[in-house]
Amino acid sequence: MKKHLYIIITLLLVACNSNDDNLPPYIDSSNINANIGGDKNSKRTEVPSINDDDIFIAHSTTVNGKENITYTISHNPERKHCRWVAFTFDASNRAIKWKRDNWENTEWGGDPFQPDPQMPDNFVFTKNEINHNGYVRGHLVASYDRVYSKEANEQTFYYSNISPMLSRFNTGKWSDLEQLVQGWGRNKEFCDTLYIVKGGTIREGEYKSTTNDNNLTCKTIPNHYFMALLCRYKDTFKAIGFIFEHKNTLSGTLTDYIVTIDDLEEKTGIDFFCNLPDKLENTVERQYSITQWRGL
Repeated sequence: MKKHLYIIITLLLVACNSNDDNLPPYIDSSNINANIGGDKNSKRTEVPSINDDDIFIAHSTTVNGKENITYTISHNPERKHCRWVAFTFDASNRAIKWKRDNWENTEWGGDPFQPDPQMPDNFVFTKNEINHNGYVRGHLVASYDRVYSKEANEQTFYYSNISPMLSRFNTGKWSDLEQLVQGWGRNKEFCDTLYIVKGGTIREGEYKSTTNDNNLTCKTIPNHYFMALLCRYKDTFKAIGFIFEHKNTLSGTLTDYIVTIDDLEEKTGIDFFCNLPDKLENTVERQYSITQWRGL
């Protein structure tokens, strides 16, 4: 795979047209592809371009009297699968105050999976549709991504955030990258904010269907899963993408699955980080440097 030169970008005359308070106002705010519309959360830095056929939802908690976004999601009712989930690691949510094992001692008995209260049940998969033929209920926003509160962790178990993953894929390279990303996001010396988009491919030709012994069809099983990452540390930004074929065994190391954000956009049809000013977006999305991402 061709390795791309990465240049750290210092923002001097670049503005952000985003709803994210962490990004300072500079001079040039030109942005022709930003999300438009009435939902303020659609303008957050981590949120990609929203597809007209999807339902856009923001899940949140209250932290110190202030709304804290757990994650946003663009969900496609026809596919019964989300197009992407987006969230951040920053000072408001990188703390660890809850453990998944704690669910054993609650009314959920260790299995807090549940319908998304903001979405009709027939728009998402059920447990029985997913759990068969080697597939498991794979989190997109991982449980350990959101452990700053019990409520935030509970929201990761909504079925709208669950994808039918092959068991060994879920515990293999995908899990390896999740753990690395969690380490980056919780390291305040590495980032002030880490913006993350995850998902599985649901475009025509980029998914398959399967029917189990009870004649229940899981109609959208992605052929690939991806992550798009944008890191801000002080006034510097860097970005990197990953894409994995959805199969049980993947060879090599995580570096074998790195792509630019531009390449990831071409593969998925998703316009990532569209709310960034155009000059910054165009620069960070066309390049990456492995050496700038610790642990790769």
